[in-house]
Amino acid sequence: MSHWRSMHFVLLVALAVSILTVSGCSTGPPTRLYVLTPLPRAESVPPTTGGRAISIGIGPVELPQYVNRSQIVTGQQSSELQSAVSAQWAEPLQDGFTRVLAENLSLLLATDRVALFPWKTFAPEYQVVVEVTHFLGQTGGEVSLVALWSILNKDGREALVSKKSSFRESTGSSEYEALAAAMSRTVVALSRDIATALLALPQ
Repeated sequence: MSHWRSMHFVLLVALAVSILTVSGCSTGPPTRLYVLTPLPRAESVPPTTGGRAISIGIGPVELPQYVNRSQIVTGQQSSELQSAVSAQWAEPLQDGFTRVLAENLSLLLATDRVALFPWKTFAPEYQVVVEVTHFLGQTGGEVSLVALWSILNKDGREALVSKKSSFRESTGSSEYEALAAAMSRTVVALSRDIATALLALPQ
């Protein structure tokens, strides 16, 4: 009986050590979550809209599928991209891009009459459609955004404005937080381009 108890004790100790070893090996850096951020309200100085708030519908907005994933993807000049191990987007990047674009345009145009595609009862005067063809950056380097966008009439059938916009921003740091901030600044720049075009249309 004493021999069996000794063997049982040895097995328990061995099992505990193996569990601790496996758990220790699987422990990695904690996952950090990031989001794109809109234009700070203090920095938005909306141009005159003639005293009337226009209504705009945002979307569809499309991003390349290779960046529209949980892990933050980096890369720039080569065909090889890197996927972060512990840095992730807190929401689908396409949703975050659309959300921030809508918030920026609301501030820049001084209007709360903004809706995201698809809308049901909302009838916007203008519809903003965006196809992002490039949205990448490198930690400790630059971020670049290239987008094809159009402003459609209230029926969504006629393109009143169609344009290609390109922007670059320096990250200024090797941290993913700085990368996300630089990407947000490129969305702000795109928002300003679209807002300027909207304000130039007949109201």
